[in-house]
Amino acid sequence: MSDQNSPTPDPSEAVPGYTPPTTPEPAAPSTEPPAYSPPAAPGGYEPPAATPPAYTPPSTPGGYEPPAATPPAYTPPSTGGYDAPAPGAYSAPAAGGYSQPPAAGGGFPEPTGFPPPAGYGQPPAYGTDPGAYPGGGVPNMPLAPVGGAPLVDWPKRALGGLIDYVAPAIIFSIVSNLISNASSTLGSVVSFVLGVGWMVYLGYKSGTTGVTFGRSIAKTKLISEATGQPIGVGNGIVRQLAHLVDSIICYIGWLFPLWDAKKQTIADKLMKTVVVDNSADPNASNYSWQ
Repeated sequence: MSDQNSPTPDPSEAVPGYTPPTTPEPAAPSTEPPAYSPPAAPGGYEPPAATPPAYTPPSTPGGYEPPAATPPAYTPPSTGGYDAPAPGAYSAPAAGGYSQPPAAGGGFPEPTGFPPPAGYGQPPAYGTDPGAYPGGGVPNMPLAPVGGAPLVDWPKRALGGLIDYVAPAIIFSIVSNLISNASSTLGSVVSFVLGVGWMVYLGYKSGTTGVTFGRSIAKTKLISEATGQPIGVGNGIVRQLAHLVDSIICYIGWLFPLWDAKKQTIADKLMKTVVVDNSADPNASNYSWQ
C-alpha cells in the first residue's frame, strides 16, 4: 500500500495485473521541409512540355498547290481568223451621186387663196388723248389710278372749296353775329353748332356720292384712290376732320394740288382719295341735298 498522503495514486496498486503503457519519447522536429510532390492529375493528364513542338500546317485536301509568286505570262486569245481590211480597199461614193437641193422659192408653188394679213396700225395713245375719256376729257391731264377719269386741276378744286367752305362760313358768321346782339353766349353756341353740322354734312355727301354742292358746280367728284368708288360716310367725316391739318399749317395743305403728282391735299393723302373730273356725267350739275 502506498502512502495515503501521496497526491497521485499508483495505477498498479489500484488494479492488480495492470501494466501502464510506456510513453514514447517525442522525435526531434526536422529542420528541412519535405520535398513538394504535385498531386497526380485525374485521368492521367500530363502537363505540356515547356517548349511546344514545331507547327506543321495541315495538308490541303485534294492536293491543292498555292499559286506561284509570279503569274504566268499573258497570252492573248486568237482573233478567230479575222483579217483587217487592206488599206485603200474603201471606195468613196462618186461625186454627183446626190442631186442638188431645189432653188429657193422654186421647189414648191406659192399657196394661193389666202391673202397676206393686213398690217397693224399704231396703238392708240393713253393718258393724254382727249378722246380716251367719254365726253372729250381734258388734254394733258393725268388719269386716276382706277376708273380712267382725269384728275382735276387746282382751279376747279378751289372753286368747289370756295362754295363748300368759304361761302357757308360767311353765312354762319352773319347769323351768329345777329344772335350775339341779343346773347353773345347763344351766338357762340349757334356758330359752333352750324359749323360742326355743316362739316358732318359735307362728310356725309362726300362719303355717299362723292359730290358736294360745291363739287356739283365745279363738276368734280371725290373717289377712293384704290377702288374708284365713294369712300363711305365714316371715312368721309374723318376726311373732313383731316382738313384741319391742311389749315393748321397756314393753309398750305390746300395748295398741295398745285405741285403734287396726284393733285392731292394732305387730307387726301391721309385718306387715300383723289378728286376727278366729272363733267362727262350728264347729271353732274344736278345736286340732291339729301
